[in-house]
Amino acid sequence: MTFSKFLALSVFVSLKLFVNTNSIAQNTNATTAKKAQGKTSLASYEKYIDDKMDTHLKEFIELVSIPSISSIPSHKPDVAKAGAWIVNKLKAIGITTAQLIPTEGNPVVYGSWNKAPGKPTVLIYAHYDVQPVKESEWDNPPFAPVVKGGKIFGRGASDDKSGVMTSIWAVETLLGKDGKLPVNVKFLFEGEEEIGSPNFKNFLEKNKELLQTDFAVTADDIQYSEKDPAITLSLRGAAQLEFSVKTANTDAHSGQFGGKTPNAVVAMSQIIASLYDKLGNVAVEGFYDKVVPVTAQQKEMIKRIPYDPAKDMKILGTTAEVGDPAYSSLERIWYRPTLEIVGMQGGYTAAEGHSNIIPGNAMARITCRLVNNQSGPEIIDLIVKHINKNCPAGATVTYKYKAGYAKPMKYPNDTKAFHYVADALSEVYGKQPLQMATGGSGGAMLSFKETLGVYAYSLGFELPDEKWHAANEFFRVSSIRRGQLIYCYYLQHLADEESKLKK
Repeated sequence: MTFSKFLALSVFVSLKLFVNTNSIAQNTNATTAKKAQGKTSLASYEKYIDDKMDTHLKEFIELVSIPSISSIPSHKPDVAKAGAWIVNKLKAIGITTAQLIPTEGNPVVYGSWNKAPGKPTVLIYAHYDVQPVKESEWDNPPFAPVVKGGKIFGRGASDDKSGVMTSIWAVETLLGKDGKLPVNVKFLFEGEEEIGSPNFKNFLEKNKELLQTDFAVTADDIQYSEKDPAITLSLRGAAQLEFSVKTANTDAHSGQFGGKTPNAVVAMSQIIASLYDKLGNVAVEGFYDKVVPVTAQQKEMIKRIPYDPAKDMKILGTTAEVGDPAYSSLERIWYRPTLEIVGMQGGYTAAEGHSNIIPGNAMARITCRLVNNQSGPEIIDLIVKHINKNCPAGATVTYKYKAGYAKPMKYPNDTKAFHYVADALSEVYGKQPLQMATGGSGGAMLSFKETLGVYAYSLGFELPDEKWHAANEFFRVSSIRRGQLIYCYYLQHLADEESKLKK
């Protein structure tokens, strides 16, 4: 998700999506027959999936063991190693076109099965890069995955190597059981989602003909719960910035120089405090200028949402909610931008010991989540101007600009592409999917629409409590099985419905 995708545990909210059943089926008898056929077909795949589960778990552990951290340059070979591993897996299931395609950054994994002439093409997106780790916070080493209690623990197990492998295994199941696919399929797995997909749009533009498709889905997404399916239809944008404060060439003895020497950590704290007002709003001049006000229709929709903030507080272990009280929790999550300090460093911070110093340097990292008309480069420029204006005497500031900006995005829920995904989810879960909005970002999704002309609807199986980007990230074994069944049904259902439209 994405990416994807800096996204610690984001707060997710939902609105029940009542799909118009008349648009799904015009004839009750035909619908009943279709569902009966679908259940029979899925039943035939279940045994194949169950028989392969032990093998698939071993494969999953192999892939999650590769520390494909895209934001740390020293792990660039590991990112390439993970990509090569996926290419070999695709070739092993019969995707002979599988290859690593270079970009200005990390390579993209591509593979296609195009032996269904006259049938539509579906492109499946996911990402194989992962977030950094703080190993000391993990119960088990993050790149030595373990399976316990029906869960696979490891960095990237949920976000998003689960999306990569679930979609591959589903195609493996269809090929293994039927010897063919009901539609043409293209796989596209990115290696830079966790750093904002800086080279992805350029890659799409250079390979438009290769990537031409009728439909697209992203496996980098979530379900609302183990029992409740969901489709994400709204994402915020994102922008990042790192800045450093210097007050001296070296740390100073706090006794010898204290009381007259500028402290870099204090200066940093003063700058950060200046970024917010007492209500929790961002105090950067111009930050909200292009934000469209929450509409009356949106407010009415939010009133109908059965959202319980206590659930999120329990997941995170928090004891209070913060933010401008003029807006509800859901308004702040869906329709308001944020500026978060996602990391700070300065002075002596080792786990043990105590150093009596006046720090000469400090560093902080910022992530902004953006909405509607906001532009990432414009917002970063405003923040830089604010910091320069509020820099204390005796301190100087330098900046490290992060490549890649994610724009906000919304999906329509009245397209046939949407309904095909909704049908597949409702078939396996036994209920219509919820409509989800997320405060997270996915720059690659907007690139699909702008470059390839298709919406990549969400079809991923991460769950909100699986600690993406945090210590002890995990993915449920049950989701591996369910996800494969849904992909099998989705591809078959899409082929059947598109065939009907041609008659």
